[in-house]
Amino acid sequence: MHYQKQSISLQDQIQQLKARGLLIVDDSFAEHYLKNISYYRLAGYWWPMQVDKVNHVFKPNSRFEDVIALYNFDSELRILVFNAIERIEIGLRTRMINHLSHEADPWWFENSSIFKNPTHLLII
Repeated sequence: MHYQKQSISLQDQIQQLKARGLLIVDDSFAEHYLKNISYYRLAGYWWPMQVDKVNHVFKPNSRFEDVIALYNFDSELRILVFNAIERIEIGLRTRMINHLSHEADPWWFENSSIFKNPTHLLII
């Protein structure tokens, strides 16, 4: 497959966003985020700000700073959720290990007779 789109510089990306109606007050601020996060990753965050999703025209008063605020919120939320998932996982595994160690065998993880399908043993 041959793609027709050519890559454009960060300054050209900024100019393209401005031409489409995104308010960018500080070009160096925008350049920093475009360089470190990328145009296409940020595109998911400015998607709701577009009034015309075919031509990528932004709604009035759409600001690049708001795109970054959404991105940062999403990043912080992801950290909180993964932290909670980690605690749940560790708690569940600890309870399972304690239960199996006391009810089945201290070396339960090597005792294939307690598993329905010993060929798919979970390594903890």
